[in-house]
Amino acid sequence: MTTEKELAYRYDLFIGPEWRRGFDTLLDENIEIPTEGDILEVNCGTGDHALEVAGRLKAKGEVVAVDPSAERLELARAKALVTKLQNIRFEQAMSTGLPFPSNSFDTVIGDLSLADNKEIETSLVEMIRVAKPGARVAALLATHGSFDEFFSIYWEALMDTRLVDQVWGKLEALIRERGTVSDAEEMVSRLGLHEVQSVTEKEEFDFETGAEFLKSPVIADTFLSEWLSIIPAEKRQEVTAAITRIIERERHDMPFDVSAKATVVTGIK
Repeated sequence: MTTEKELAYRYDLFIGPEWRRGFDTLLDENIEIPTEGDILEVNCGTGDHALEVAGRLKAKGEVVAVDPSAERLELARAKALVTKLQNIRFEQAMSTGLPFPSNSFDTVIGDLSLADNKEIETSLVEMIRVAKPGARVAALLATHGSFDEFFSIYWEALMDTRLVDQVWGKLEALIRERGTVSDAEEMVSRLGLHEVQSVTEKEEFDFETGAEFLKSPVIADTFLSEWLSIIPAEKRQEVTAAITRIIERERHDMPFDVSAKATVVTGIK
């Protein structure tokens, strides 16, 4: 069984560079983040982006970075010691219950790309609550259309294992679970942001084999449990074997490509 410490290291080595970095780059290249003031980063992971923001601020502000994982924060704090930045601190907190007074931060950034979809709106409410009036709030999201390549193969695997009729409704809910970019814009507007804008980019991930796809930290540590939860436990091994077999058949000695629809939605409180 993988420990929380091992998961933190896997996040730092694989999920941060392979998944989170694309969202951070989309944010930094398209949304102007102030270079002064107090900035909150929610779900900071192992701290790479928060440290970059703190480096830009220098002595003109402070970054507070929070994450639910104590083990990821331990790695983030170690990086902060190496950089010798004095204007950043890391705290353990859930995005759905931020331990700060209302109207505390000049800018709030939140990575909700790996969040449970049921928690996204609550997290946004909290992010907006702790932002000062006039502050920019920005959320990183994986929106509708992400992983379409996988879901096509998943459906075929369920057909092959004669489970598709039994779980079709749940599969359809999984596919539709992520909101569209328009849904995200409407949600932050409804929650009180104005001057709402968004930017979206297709992020692609290549896997040499079907087995590599299913075992990769980006998939295995984040999405796979939810995807397989719609199948009876005793059938999951059979279905994953079918998924692997179909990927191998379809990829024709080429890498298996999967894409995510990376979105940053932002507005002013």
